[in-house]
Amino acid sequence: MATTADNAGDLATQEKDASTRLDLGASRWVLLACAVVFLIALFLPFAGEASGWQFLAVTDAATQVQATLTELIFVWLGVLGVVVLTPLTLLTRRFAIAAPGWMVTTVALFISLLAIWLRRTSATIAEEYSHGTGIYLAIVAVAVAVFAYIPVVVGRSAQQAEAAARRAASEELDEVAAAQREAGVSTGRENPLLIDDRRARAAERHRRLDE
Repeated sequence: MATTADNAGDLATQEKDASTRLDLGASRWVLLACAVVFLIALFLPFAGEASGWQFLAVTDAATQVQATLTELIFVWLGVLGVVVLTPLTLLTRRFAIAAPGWMVTTVALFISLLAIWLRRTSATIAEEYSHGTGIYLAIVAVAVAVFAYIPVVVGRSAQQAEAAARRAASEELDEVAAAQREAGVSTGRENPLLIDDRRARAAERHRRLDE
């Protein structure tokens, strides 16, 4: 009984451990490409003559092209999610890193759309300092990364699925064994053939001999 419980506990532990390790599959190369593309985009114009890294560092060039807060937040979140957390995910294959990477990248995508809209709705800024190719390339990298993260974060690895199947099979065997034991106890109580009545039969024989 204790051994069965220990086995079930071991299988549950194995399943939990497997859930912390990601099965990246083909998403590995897509995420790697997104990180490289975003890095390249940082050296291209984001608005006017200011490049992405100048937005990242909030230099005078970024101030001159009137960088908006949403644009700055997009660059910061994009770097954190795509350039920092994504390579760490590829190296460690840890869910604890991939999940924040996906969330940060998703927020960056929505912020980027807001940043594009705000600059375009400002006629003065848009005419003097329109968005450059760099920011659009960065947005594409972020968008692709968001969808590439989905099967990585939401999906189950082969090891996790195997551990879950073994645990389910073990629990099913435990239930069958428990049912068999219960049936044996019930049968022992009700079946007269299994009742130990040797003393009663011996007493009956002595009574007959005395008669």
